[in-house]
Amino acid sequence: MKYKFFLLALSAITLFLHSCASLEMPEYRGNEDIKFQKIEGKKVQFEAGATVYNPNWFGVKIKPSKFDVYIENDFVGTVQLKKKVKMKSKRETALMAPFEAELADGVLAKAFKYAGKQNLNVRLKGKAKAGVFIFSKKMEIDKTISVPSSKLMKSGGGLGGFKLN
Repeated sequence: MKYKFFLLALSAITLFLHSCASLEMPEYRGNEDIKFQKIEGKKVQFEAGATVYNPNWFGVKIKPSKFDVYIENDFVGTVQLKKKVKMKSKRETALMAPFEAELADGVLAKAFKYAGKQNLNVRLKGKAKAGVFIFSKKMEIDKTISVPSSKLMKSGGGLGGFKLN
């Protein structure tokens, strides 16, 4: 009886380890959305959303991770995912997650440089921590997307319609 339990436990652990080893990167599908919440000094808190497809046959959790952010190949700061995000297996998910950004020096001057552009290339670079059950894996991220500048600078004052008090 103990032998069967040991084999079952060993098989389950092997299956989970294999799941993590064969973890495929989720695919960005678009529909980006940004809602600014708080700006304090060089720190910006916001929620960002996107549609993402998980090609894996199992659900995946993206754990808090930190990335460098570049706009039009200019370093603008770092951004950190504040809470884990869950994606169901083999389907598209509309995600919305909280982030905190720390802006680099001179970002405001760079923002004026991009004021007339319709689309901006935003690049995220870093390591994302993805997990299945209790196992996790760090995945190298270097993704550039084209974002309409209207998503970053909406009318109504301030960043994304966020008004400074």
